[in-house]
Amino acid sequence: MKTWMMHLMMSNIVTPDWPAPLNVKAIQTTRRGGFSQDPAYAEFNLSDNVGDHPSHVTQNHKHLHKSLSSQVYWLNQVHGVNIIDLPNNNMFDADGAYTSQEKVICAVRTADCLPILLTDDKGSFVSAIHAGWKGLGLGIIESAIKKINVEHNIIAWLGPCIGKDKFEVGQNVFSHFVDNDPSTETTFKACKGDKFLLDLVSAAHIKLKNLGIVSIYGNGITQDYCTYQQADTFFSYRRDKDTGRMATLVWIDNN
Repeated sequence: MKTWMMHLMMSNIVTPDWPAPLNVKAIQTTRRGGFSQDPAYAEFNLSDNVGDHPSHVTQNHKHLHKSLSSQVYWLNQVHGVNIIDLPNNNMFDADGAYTSQEKVICAVRTADCLPILLTDDKGSFVSAIHAGWKGLGLGIIESAIKKINVEHNIIAWLGPCIGKDKFEVGQNVFSHFVDNDPSTETTFKACKGDKFLLDLVSAAHIKLKNLGIVSIYGNGITQDYCTYQQADTFFSYRRDKDTGRMATLVWIDNN
């Protein structure tokens, strides 16, 4: 077993269950196995701007980085649709990244939003996308596929996010999705008053399939996650407000 995997197993990570080529590596961190002590951020918070003690966040990053042989490129996520090409970019205000270069780690951080990983059946690129309701509704998946522009069959993995029974939203969110993509209307379920329950996973499925991507794995298919309900495993902003962030990472390693 490779050293990086041995370290990461100790960090209580999730290994994406998808048929990615062998040169594609991916991990999903959880809230377990780190150094943060405040109950809101315990234990493995990887964000330095949510109120956690800076030294604890630094320890968590060191623990993650020592398990990896490649450089992690962290984004300044802004809930938009910008996708950047790594490492050929010095502007990191974006909600997704992709690369075709080896040992360049694309990463996004979440605590209810949907993380999405992409590659193709040749392992010619990897991509990590932060799909909150704003970005997903605006078309971040469509933006990523257009920018990456590969000819091979794309494979997608959907990570942990807030589940369809816990994500209550208003009319503004419904309109945000449906006005931009009427096919997503079926991902909303009317509930009390003028509120809806939004299924982020189903919305991502619809958008991927509309783009001709049918090799979809992870949340709702091969694995079932709800960040809100699985409090021992995942951070959830909707559940706790003050909370940490998990990371979803993907990279190419031909060794």
